[in-house]
This record gives sequence, C-alpha cells and structure tokens, in this order.
Amino acid sequence: MTTTNRSRSPLTDGGQLVMTSGLQHWIKTGCTPYEFEPAPDTMDEKFRRHHVAVLFTCHVHGDQLDTCDLDHALNQKVFNHEVDGRIVSVMHRNRAPKMFAISDAWGSPSAVTTLLLAEEY
Repeated sequence: MTTTNRSRSPLTDGGQLVMTSGLQHWIKTGCTPYEFEPAPDTMDEKFRRHHVAVLFTCHVHGDQLDTCDLDHALNQKVFNHEVDGRIVSVMHRNRAPKMFAISDAWGSPSAVTTLLLAEEY
C-alpha cells in the first residue's frame, strides 16, 4: 500500500483486507465449517457476498453493528486515533452466522483487517 502526505480516508486506515478460508467457503457454498450442506433458510450467494460487504463497510466506518457497548467504546477511541490498538466488529443477523471484522494496527502502515466467522476466532 502506498501512502501519501494527504490525509487518509477511513477505508485505508484498515490496511490490507484478508478473509479466512471458512468465510470464503461460506460465501461460495452457504456452509459454515464442519457442515456439509447449507441450512434450509440460508441466503443465496449474492446476498452472502452483500452481507460480508456490509460487515466490512460498517466496520471501517465505526458503526456498532452487533458489537457490545464496551467494545464499541474502545473501538471509537482507536478509530479516532486517541489510542493505538485494534478494532473489533461483530455482526450476527439476517440468518447468517456470527462474523467478526478485526483490524490490527488501525491507521498504521502495517494495518490488516481480517474478516472471519466467529467459530474461526
């Protein structure tokens, strides 16, 4: 990632984006780890992709999603560069499995945002 002297947008503060193999498999098949078939009410692939995009977008913009109040307050301090650390977002809705977005070293050149299923944490 190349940085310049101009101020960076929230999207670049999250750094490199990575996704676990379990989440990739869920997007493609609708199956979470250790399942061989998707649940009968599983959303289609297009909506699963959209669901993960919403998680990421909300995460990098500081939305609370389903994150507890304490973690959200800590996230806001990191998001606003008051303290160094990582930002954790949780999303568990729309018949989808619980997912996390975790940004380590938020705002630094070595920042990485990982999207994963809760059972992969």
